[in-house]
Amino acid sequence: MIGEESSYKTVATAGFILPVNSCGVKGLQALSTAQTLTGTRNPVAPFAGNRDVSGPIVVPADSLAMPYWLQKMFGDPATTGSDPYTHEYKIGSTMPSFTLEEQFLDLATDKYARFLGCVVSGWSMAVGGDGELVSNIDVVGASETLENSSFDADPDTISLARVENFQAGLTEGGGALSNAREVSFSVNFGLDTDQFVIGGSGVRGSIPVGIVGVTGNLKTLFEDSTLLDKAIAGTESSLKITVTGSASSILEVEFQELRYERNSPDVPGPQGLLVDLNFQGYYTDGSEASAIVARVTNGVESY
Repeated sequence: MIGEESSYKTVATAGFILPVNSCGVKGLQALSTAQTLTGTRNPVAPFAGNRDVSGPIVVPADSLAMPYWLQKMFGDPATTGSDPYTHEYKIGSTMPSFTLEEQFLDLATDKYARFLGCVVSGWSMAVGGDGELVSNIDVVGASETLENSSFDADPDTISLARVENFQAGLTEGGGALSNAREVSFSVNFGLDTDQFVIGGSGVRGSIPVGIVGVTGNLKTLFEDSTLLDKAIAGTESSLKITVTGSASSILEVEFQELRYERNSPDVPGPQGLLVDLNFQGYYTDGSEASAIVARVTNGVESY
């Protein structure tokens, strides 16, 4: 369950239970060995370091729950349309913090691991193949406590409207690309996670945001040299991934400005050849004014 905080490290009041495949967020506080000499060979008691909250969350790609995660990455969306509605997310100047909570039901008494001051530090996806289409979300936070009750005793449970790999389409440079094997991307939100302050009890005093990094990889069949020519010449291009479950269930990710890294195909054997190109997304003068744009179409009026 997650809930947006009114201010950093302030417990949320309203929560949403979201579908997840796994949640690796946890609290850590390392013990370090002291170097104090005592006149014997016995070690002295260790000392505790700063507290860390971090870990990955894997969520199924869908069009109903994903907007809650996108809002934590980009802020509130711009919504257009009328059932279905399209919610558009772009890089903003700030990122909201949220409370994350895990409930453990198989103990003698239910316990709730509560993480405060959480912020999304990274987001990645790989589209293609016949596996489950998922989003990988990296989270960092401030502190962890083990509670006897939830911060929201009656949260909303968000349904899942899954979208799948076989429903994906790809547009490159404004035209349909039909020979791609896989496209993947990774967004690093440029967080400063080293803000441990004196008097802060070993937890992060804040998590300032920085420059976002947008990278990815495109693998296509080597049937012509169009993409390789772009990479060699340093030509600006674009990519748009669209996964359409139905007319009212669409997940779309667009990189309006990008450049490919030069990488000529090798000949590993008699099998078909691939063009394997890394890329970097950026913003210079694109009309969207964002290095990455995410859009979700569904029947929800607002988020």
